[in-house]
Amino acid sequence: MKTHSTSNQSTSFILPSVASESCVKNKLLSFPLSLSLSLCFIAVLSACGSGGGGSGATVNVPSNSATPAAGLSYTDPKAGGWRLIKDASSTNTRVVLNLVGPTGLTVRGVGFNLSKGQCISFGQFPSGAYALDTGVFQLMGNNPNFEAFAGTPADPVLFVSAPLKSGDVLSTGIFQKDRTNAPKDVGQPLVQVAIDLSKASAASAACNAGSVIGLSVVKARVVPADIGGMDFILTTDVINKAKMADITIDVGSLVTR
Repeated sequence: MKTHSTSNQSTSFILPSVASESCVKNKLLSFPLSLSLSLCFIAVLSACGSGGGGSGATVNVPSNSATPAAGLSYTDPKAGGWRLIKDASSTNTRVVLNLVGPTGLTVRGVGFNLSKGQCISFGQFPSGAYALDTGVFQLMGNNPNFEAFAGTPADPVLFVSAPLKSGDVLSTGIFQKDRTNAPKDVGQPLVQVAIDLSKASAASAACNAGSVIGLSVVKARVVPADIGGMDFILTTDVINKAKMADITIDVGSLVTR
């Protein structure tokens, strides 16, 4: 991802030391402050790997059926909190999942690590990306007085999704970097990810029709609505608020058919 900075508008920012975030402690970034804070936020999620708060590791429950799996069936989790729900664009062999949050809650971005079991793979969208922006968050800046490239093709966005090294965890983050943009209501689809039936593993007994496929979010965090306002002086209040908040994302049941 390209990043940009200008000598007269940049500042060095060190992420505040937090015991639970020791894996990104003292990481130094040099960008305009609005971008620095957001980059620190996404680093907390991605650099720490897949461990931490969430719904635990994925487990496959094989079926006694000898019929090879030919499709996927997903049942949404109960409504109310953060959750992954099935999108209408899903097909017999692909489940497209929308990340939705509690109605009335506003945030500036969200990141999560989705862990999968056997029989499935993380799908890509027509662009080749592993996640699709639904347009809720304002990813570009809008203040050219602060960033000359704000709102132009040169403006970097904080939207990343890619499998981690193991291939079993998809790490996705989508964040607003311009602090002047208002936080957004999360009670609507914020970002999409896709799960495909894996042709390579469908021949195994664990992938027979009727198998329960492990799928869970093992870490998730949001950038809160209040991150210290527009005071760019690093006061204690600003530093204390420049942190991501842990959340739990519920995942429904996934079964081969």
